[in-house]
Amino acid sequence: MATVREHARLAEENLKGAREEYRSSRHSNVGLLALRSLEQMVEACVAEENLHFHQHPRTAHYHRRRWLRSHHPELVKAWDQLWSIYGALGYGGVNGKRAEQALKILESVFRELKMGEKVQLGEQ
Repeated sequence: MATVREHARLAEENLKGAREEYRSSRHSNVGLLALRSLEQMVEACVAEENLHFHQHPRTAHYHRRRWLRSHHPELVKAWDQLWSIYGALGYGGVNGKRAEQALKILESVFRELKMGEKVQLGEQ
């Protein structure tokens, strides 16, 4: 089982990767890494409850969103926005504005989850 710390490290690694891809104008990668980062952050939060959605990849998305809706309903809109941006950036909608928006959304969600769930990340 991955621990809170391991998932948090991966969430941060993906966030840093998204930032680097944005600086390099590889916008489709930003959407992918931002979404992956959010998924890892949710996994870090649920690992505290001894839940591991990643063990069941076919239903992991559903369970992550459901957990977020029950614990942080104010963040579900941001989750849905990131999924939408990921789809747009990955399928012909490569756009620096959308990539920038993805980073802003992700950073906002991270602030909320770090405070609400007390997940520790290194320096961002």
